[in-house]
Amino acid sequence: MKMLKKAARTALMSTAVAIALAAIGTSAAQSSEVKLNSWLGPTHPLNTGGYVPFIETMEAEGNGDIDFRLFLGGSLLDSRGTLPGIRDNVVEGGFVVLSFHPAEFPAMTTFSDLSMVGTDSLTAAAAVTETILLHCEPCEAEAKAQNFLFFGAYATTAYNIMSSKPVNSLADMQGKKVRSFGGAIDRWLSSLGAVAVNVDATHAYDGLSKNTLDAVMLPVADLSAYNLWDVAPYVTLLNVGSFKADSSVGFSRDFWKGLTAEQRALMLKNAPIMAIGPGLDYIKNDEKVVGEAGAKNVTLIAPTDEMKQGLANFFEADKSAILAAASKRGVKEADTQAIVDTYVELLAKYETLFEGKRDDPQALYDILYQEVYAKLDPNTFGLD
Repeated sequence: MKMLKKAARTALMSTAVAIALAAIGTSAAQSSEVKLNSWLGPTHPLNTGGYVPFIETMEAEGNGDIDFRLFLGGSLLDSRGTLPGIRDNVVEGGFVVLSFHPAEFPAMTTFSDLSMVGTDSLTAAAAVTETILLHCEPCEAEAKAQNFLFFGAYATTAYNIMSSKPVNSLADMQGKKVRSFGGAIDRWLSSLGAVAVNVDATHAYDGLSKNTLDAVMLPVADLSAYNLWDVAPYVTLLNVGSFKADSSVGFSRDFWKGLTAEQRALMLKNAPIMAIGPGLDYIKNDEKVVGEAGAKNVTLIAPTDEMKQGLANFFEADKSAILAAASKRGVKEADTQAIVDTYVELLAKYETLFEGKRDDPQALYDILYQEVYAKLDPNTFGLD
């Protein structure tokens, strides 16, 4: 491939320009520009806490060696089009929701069934990232089959219930159409008599405003990120788990192989920004949005003890469903159990490692680098 040219830059492209670029059909191997696709909006924590600082840091430390262009808000590829776009070298990298592709990523989709396990965004992101990159051979094999290089996961803060009408009890969920993201959350909603609707969070506003959705499951911060203030005037602060079944940025292996060892080493050095940075922004934004709720006429509803216990009871009963769901996707029971056990063990590990350092982003990045990315050899990782 051509030498990647200088001056990293990010740009929110208009739909027209994005379509024109896509029509050119330039592949990664031919392009001197690294196109990254994040179909979330420009104010989303994945972008403000992940992509933008990652690219800026790469620019500062790489002497302009890699020229990035960031496409936001679905201007180039949508949520389900990003993986095939990476696989086929329409873009060099982007944000992929693993659980949107259970046939392609049957093992990694297990993390959608672990949404209720580990709802601290920082430790969950670190634990998922290490599990997949260092301890999961089936994960590596299924990524390789898609010409995809998993590069780390981010995790949201706790999902809550945002609704057009108040939800004061679990019984209030009966018959509600609720935006979800699959796995354990879907099963919980079904147990309540609700209907889980698996659509992107970017469709939350339209769904609520047009009454095709009665509620959405999202972190409080997303009231602002998706401008849901007017359509979700009630938020029940029941911690129903967190989203973590993703690759905050994944790359085409063709692109990765075309980099020099020095470029790959620099990418690995800065990869923790993409895993930890979005969670840090989520935490900050959650606090900000909670403070603004009253002025925006949004009512925050405290969950009852009965609601908390009902959720806990479901989670305990649902543990056996994790293995069953993975088996239906073709994952061996031993492999699923290993993923679950490793992830749970790593949650405890990072809880200890991050203690007293949560207000120091660089310290968190350094820990994750030493524990994970420093163990990946830029001369061999992703090159087979």
